[in-house]
Amino acid sequence: MPDEGKYTDPVELEERSIEQLPDRCQNCGATLTDDEKSSALTEGPPSGLVLCTTCASEVVPVEVDEDAAPDA
Repeated sequence: MPDEGKYTDPVELEERSIEQLPDRCQNCGATLTDDEKSSALTEGPPSGLVLCTTCASEVVPVEVDEDAAPDA
């Protein structure tokens, strides 16, 4: 019985890259430092935006009250 499911031919891997980060804060336009870019990559940008340290410190999480009925 031949080795089924085993690859013997070389496989070419698709080249992939990390999505390009902006060079500037998406809120105030300040130039981002390497640490701010690294933080955005590892922690994920707060609220989906890549922010400088000053703007990121001003982000306040919104508390969701699951018991409250939505206004209709």
